[in-house]
Amino acid sequence: KPLPMSSALSEKGVDVALAVDALQVGLRGLIDVAVLVSGDGDLIPLVRELMKNGVRVLITYFEYTDGESKSFANERLLSAANYELNVNQLENNKEFRSLFKSLFKGAYADKT
Repeated sequence: KPLPMSSALSEKGVDVALAVDALQVGLRGLIDVAVLVSGDGDLIPLVRELMKNGVRVLITYFEYTDGESKSFANERLLSAANYELNVNQLENNKEFRSLFKSLFKGAYADKT
């Protein structure tokens, strides 16, 4: 959903909106598992609160380097959650390679 805010606060605003939405859904008992696609340690309180209310949490993240920076998941966030999934490791798994090719056609156009 659109969140009107300045660009300087946009990341924190999205984090807060995500946390509020996930917590509301979790507290209503509408989900069994929350899947968070993020490695941001700011989400640790959300993970703990969801789990305290019986919602299992899967952290899904991408790990890569782009020459200037590295993307990774906060270790404390991974430890707080029930499950973790490094998408890059899944991508390299032969069993899932065809699935990734179908999902991310543009990324594989030069590799086929």
